[in-house]
Amino acid sequence: MKNLFRTSLLLIIWLAASASALDRIWDTRYTFGPEFLVRDRTSLGAGFYTNYQEDGYLPINAQLAINDFWEVGAKLLFDSEDDMESVQSYVDVGAKYRIMEYSTIGADFLIGIGNKRGAGLVFSYTSLHPMSRIFSTLYEARLGFFDRIVSDGGLAEFALGVTPQFKFTPALIAMIGIESSGSLGNILDDFMVDIVPRVQIGILPYFHVMTELSIGIMQEKNNDRMRLGAYGIIEF
Repeated sequence: MKNLFRTSLLLIIWLAASASALDRIWDTRYTFGPEFLVRDRTSLGAGFYTNYQEDGYLPINAQLAINDFWEVGAKLLFDSEDDMESVQSYVDVGAKYRIMEYSTIGADFLIGIGNKRGAGLVFSYTSLHPMSRIFSTLYEARLGFFDRIVSDGGLAEFALGVTPQFKFTPALIAMIGIESSGSLGNILDDFMVDIVPRVQIGILPYFHVMTELSIGIMQEKNNDRMRLGAYGIIEF
C-alpha cells in the first residue's frame, strides 16, 4: 500500500515537471467523470464547471443500470459564450457493457442541437483494480473520432487516465485523476496532461455532491488553465 502510494506520488511529480485543462474527449461521456459501472443504479444529476476564461458549462445527465452487465445514459450540455449572449447545446448518449467482473467497454455519441459544430464518437475501455477495502485504482483508455473530438490536423483523438480512489466512508470518497490526451497525427502540438482532484460527499442517503479541480500542467499554448466544477447527483 505504501509503495503504491509512493509510486503514484512520484508519477504526479514527474508529470507536473513535464506536461495541460481537460480535452473535449474527457467530457464526451454521459457521466460527470471517469467511473465504473454500478449495479442496480438509476441516477439524475446536474452541475456547472468553468475555466474562468470562458463563461461556463451546465451539464444535466441521467443513468440507468439495466442489469448487472448493461448501463445506458444521456447528458445534455449547455455551453454559454460571449458573456452569456449565446448558448450552444449538445446531447451525449452512451452505454457501457461489463465484459469481466472489473472491466467494461463503452461508447458515447455527441452531437450539437441546433448548431453545426460537428459530432463526436468515443469508444472506451475501463478497468477497476481494488487494492483494499478503502483503496482502488481506475484505469481508462479512450479513442475518439470526428470533428467535435479530434483536434485540427489529427486523425483520431486518444486519452489515457488513471484515478486512485480512497473510499474513507460510504459518504466520503477522494480521487485524484491523471488524465492525458492527444491527437494521432498532431501529438506534438496538442498533447495534454491534467491532474484532477475530486471529492465526493454524501449529503443525504441518496444524494451526493462531487467537486473537482482540473489543473493543466504541460503546454502553455494549449493547456495552461484550471477548471473548477461541482455536481449534484440523486440516486434511486
